[in-house]
Amino acid sequence: MFAARIFWTGSLWHHSVWLYDGKVKEIHNSCLPLTQSNAPYADVEGLGFSLSAPDECVTITTGSLMIKLTPRHTFDGPSPIGPGLHHPNMVAEVEYEGITLNGLGYCKRYDFRGEPIRHWGYRFFHGTLKSHARATWTADATFGLSKHAYFRIIDDDGTVLQAPSRYSCHRDDKAYATINGLDYELSFEELGVWQASIANERMDSLLTQRFGKIRLQYDGIFETGYGLNELCFGTLG
Repeated sequence: MFAARIFWTGSLWHHSVWLYDGKVKEIHNSCLPLTQSNAPYADVEGLGFSLSAPDECVTITTGSLMIKLTPRHTFDGPSPIGPGLHHPNMVAEVEYEGITLNGLGYCKRYDFRGEPIRHWGYRFFHGTLKSHARATWTADATFGLSKHAYFRIIDDDGTVLQAPSRYSCHRDDKAYATINGLDYELSFEELGVWQASIANERMDSLLTQRFGKIRLQYDGIFETGYGLNELCFGTLG
């Protein structure tokens, strides 16, 4: 499992990359500024790190690691803070230390709009099921005093099942939803955990990302796979 993240707020940059291959290994962790090119999409570069995200492919490079993510389906997921774009079942190709790996990837991009939000907190899951044929992603978040929650499942053909926000919630290692009258339960078993402090004189948030096994249960059916659980709580600035 490979994970990469960029924060760009009014007062700081943060970009980090880590992996799990039986244990957690941090590959990159920096708060140095990144430089955006003249491209009309995210195309940033800094010391030992670059990310380029035109519509057809996302490429992330750091050291001996290169991740290429090609969207299969795109889901527009607006929130109280502004627009968001989800690619829940991307074709992933990873080159790491001379080895090429293939799998399923996820990418989310979001942008804050309107009045600044000082406090926030969220829990998020993304996981793959049935040998990468299905993916699920679900979040439970608070932006200021605005609530945001969802629970979604996407099939291989792009069909999306989605719970109404009021029927989606999280606990530490579980997420729950009701979709079309059926109760869904997503369970998570941690295998590895990575953390980073996203902080300066104006902002203080703790980012936690966990890799583990997942199990989706509904209508007497059990599906298993692997997933990422991300949490972040604190202030923005």
